[in-house]
Amino acid sequence: MIEREIVIGLVKDGNFYTRSPEPEISAPTLLTEIKVMESIAPEARQLNLTEYEGKAIAVQGHNQGDVIYEAAIIDVAGPILTVLVKQAMGD
Repeated sequence: MIEREIVIGLVKDGNFYTRSPEPEISAPTLLTEIKVMESIAPEARQLNLTEYEGKAIAVQGHNQGDVIYEAAIIDVAGPILTVLVKQAMGD
């Protein structure tokens, strides 16, 4: 069974970006409500991130690198924490 983990990142242009193991910001990570083993495309139930634009958010789900399955937004950072996350990500 795959563990659910918490991932922190930024929403930019409607996409979720995390810091990859490399110093650069990674490609966007798709956030979807579907389960890992469902036989439909993750994009079919992609989370709409419009209301979180420009903010740091915490997402819990099954992280598969470029997709987080069963994704749920569990926290939204305020302005101060968002600035700190942006600085940490080199943004």
